[in-house]
Amino acid sequence: MATFSWTLPVAVPGEDPATPDADQVWEGLVHKAENPGPYVPAVTACRVLERYDDGFLREITVRDADRVRERVTFEDHERVVFRPVDDPCIEQIVNELGRDETGAPTLTLRVTLTPAGVEKAERTRYFLHETQRYFSDALRFIVAGLVQRQAR
Repeated sequence: MATFSWTLPVAVPGEDPATPDADQVWEGLVHKAENPGPYVPAVTACRVLERYDDGFLREITVRDADRVRERVTFEDHERVVFRPVDDPCIEQIVNELGRDETGAPTLTLRVTLTPAGVEKAERTRYFLHETQRYFSDALRFIVAGLVQRQAR
């Protein structure tokens, strides 16, 4: 397996009173898990299939074409873990709330490929580059959505 990670501050560049605190970021991450559209533009539909004590099973539609089922779990008000049920290349996606040296909230997006995903990355010319670009772009959209949600 291989894991890739990106971290950004959850803040508007410069001074802005709409910058969310850690509790507001967590609330936004929980909201995003069930309603990803405002945070991840590539996700064009989402429906919750089953609910559990620690999360739910959802089906998302990516770019009006690909359907992916994911088991979503919430961990310690710090992490939301998405485990694709039927994706042979991605083991899990983690959204993790952190703090920078001043205590301001940060968001880390971590993607772990399965052994089949690593093999595909080695065989397929642009797979790894496109996967990394998709998720690093997604993190920027997620952070913007979290800040915008707080500004309302």
